Amino acid sequence: MQTKYYFLIIFSLFFTASIFAQPPQKMSYQAVVRDQQNHLVTNQAIGVKISILKNSPLGHSVYTETHSTTTNGSGLMTIEVGAGTPTPTSIFDSIDWSRNSYYLKSEIDITGGTNYTLIGTQQLITVPYAFFAKSFAEGDYNRLYNTPTGNNTGDILYWNSNDSTWHIISAGSEGQVLTMTANGIPQWHTTIFNQSLPPSIITDSVFSITGYTMRVAATILDPGTTGIIASGVCWSETNPSPSIGNNNTTDGSGTGSFVSNVAGLKSNTRYYVRAYATNSIGTSYGNVLVITTPTHCGTVTDYDGNVYNTVYIGRQCWFKENLRTTHYADGNIVQKAPNISLTRYADMAHTQNGNSVWYFCNHDSTTKADRGLLYTWHAVMKGAGSSDNNPSGILGVCPYGWHVPSSSEWCELENNLNPGIDITCSNANFRGTMAKVLAKPKYWSSYTNNSFTPGYWHTDSTGFNITDFSLIPTGYIYERESSWSSGWDSYCGNTSYHYHYIYARTGITTDAYFWTSSSGKSRQINYSETGIKLATGVTLTNAYSVRCIKDY
Repeated sequence: MQTKYYFLIIFSLFFTASIFAQPPQKMSYQAVVRDQQNHLVTNQAIGVKISILKNSPLGHSVYTETHSTTTNGSGLMTIEVGAGTPTPTSIFDSIDWSRNSYYLKSEIDITGGTNYTLIGTQQLITVPYAFFAKSFAEGDYNRLYNTPTGNNTGDILYWNSNDSTWHIISAGSEGQVLTMTANGIPQWHTTIFNQSLPPSIITDSVFSITGYTMRVAATILDPGTTGIIASGVCWSETNPSPSIGNNNTTDGSGTGSFVSNVAGLKSNTRYYVRAYATNSIGTSYGNVLVITTPTHCGTVTDYDGNVYNTVYIGRQCWFKENLRTTHYADGNIVQKAPNISLTRYADMAHTQNGNSVWYFCNHDSTTKADRGLLYTWHAVMKGAGSSDNNPSGILGVCPYGWHVPSSSEWCELENNLNPGIDITCSNANFRGTMAKVLAKPKYWSSYTNNSFTPGYWHTDSTGFNITDFSLIPTGYIYERESSWSSGWDSYCGNTSYHYHYIYARTGITTDAYFWTSSSGKSRQINYSETGIKLATGVTLTNAYSVRCIKDY
C-alpha cells in the first residue's frame, strides 16, 4: 500500500498566559487538516502529538504531549498546548522561555490512533515571550541575568545577545513606533518611518511531495507599504534558514495566498523550506518547514496481483523489478508462446499474428518471480504505434498510471547517471559507467573463466546497485542466424546455456535487454561492459524484458 501523507495548514496560534493570576500556561492551537489530495478532513476523530524543541527544528524535545480531538465541519481542529496528556517526564510549566529559542513540532494520525506522521516544525515567536513576561510580572525578576535598573516610567527592558546583557530603552514619545535596527536593537521612530515597511508572509504547508518535486502553500499577510515586487519559495539541504541566495522560485507580485511548484529535488533528502516576499523596502521570510523527500513512489499491483517495488532516479519513478504480468491492465490476455521442447520454442513469427506473446526466461517457469517474463514488442505495445516522446504516452502492457518508457526516457535515465556522457544517446556503443550502479551483483558473476575484455564485473564486486534499480541479467529470446538450426532459443545467463553460445558465437556473456516504445530500439546492459548500449534495428519478434515508468 502506498504511504499516505497528511498536512496541517496553520490557522492560528494564541497564548493564554495571564499576568494577573496563576492559571496553567497553555497555547490555543488551531489547524485545518487536509489529506494527501488536499481535501478537508471533516468531523473526524484524529490523534495529535505536540513536541516543544529547544534551539532548532531538529533540537532536543523538552516537552511532549498527545491529544485526541475531532475536526469540525470545516476541517478545523482546536487543541490547547499545555493541556494535553504529557509524557511521564514532561512538565509544561518547567520550560524556561527566557533562555532559549523554541520550536513547535506537530504530528498527526488521521485515523485517531497513535501512528503519527510528521507534519512540520515552526518557531515559536510570540508565545514564549508572553510566558516570560508572565513570570516577570508575577515578581520573578530575579530570574533575569544582569538585571538593569529603570529610571523612568515606561522604560523597556530588552536582551542584547551581542554582549549577553539586559539593556534599558527609554519610553518613546506619543506617535512613535518601536522598530528593530539592522543589528537587532530596538529603536523608537516617528510614524513617518512606519510608512516604509517590508512585507509579512507565512509558510502554510508543503504537500504533494515526490522524489523530485513538492508544492508549497504560502500566504502574504501584508504587502508592506510599497507593494510586492516578487514572491516565492526558497529551500536548501544545508541552510536551516534558506534565503533567496539559495534555491528559489519566483511566483509573481500578487498578494494573498499562492502555491509554488518546486522541482529539481533529490530523493531521500532533507530540505529546509520557507516562503519569501520582497518589496522595495526589503525581503521578508515565512516560518521554516522541514521535509524529507521519499526514495520511491510506493508499490504497484498489476492485473495478475503481482506487486512491484519502485525507485526514484531524478524525476523518474521506475519499477525496480521486471514486469511479469500475463494480462493487460484491462484484463485482456497476453498470449503465452507454445513450448515444443525443453530448449526450443515454436517460431511465432509464422504462427502468431503480430507476435504478441510472452516467454519464460530459459523456458523455465521458476524464473518468473526473480527475472520476470520476456515479451515481444507487439505484446508490449498492445497495438499502439511507436513513440519516442518523453513521456511516451504508451500504456501498453504496463499497469494503469504507468507506461512503457521510450528510448528518450531511457536516455534521460542515462544522463541522470552520467551527465553529459551522450546527451542525445546517439552513440551505438556502450555508454558511460552506469551499468553496475543499476545492477544487483546477483547472477552477474557466474562466469569467472571468461577471457573477454578486462573490466568484467566478477573482478570488481564494489559499486553495485547504488541507484537501487536492482537489475539482474534476463537475456532474450531470438531467432537464430541462418547458419544455425531453425527455430527459437533463449539466453538468460545460466551456465547450462552459456557453453552453447560461447561455442557458436564467441563473446556472448550475461545480458539484460529491455524494450522501449520506440520501434526497433532497445537497451542492453552487458556483463563485460560498464555502460548501457542503445540497440537499433532490433527484430520486433525478439522477446525482451520490460521496466515500466510512472506517468507524470
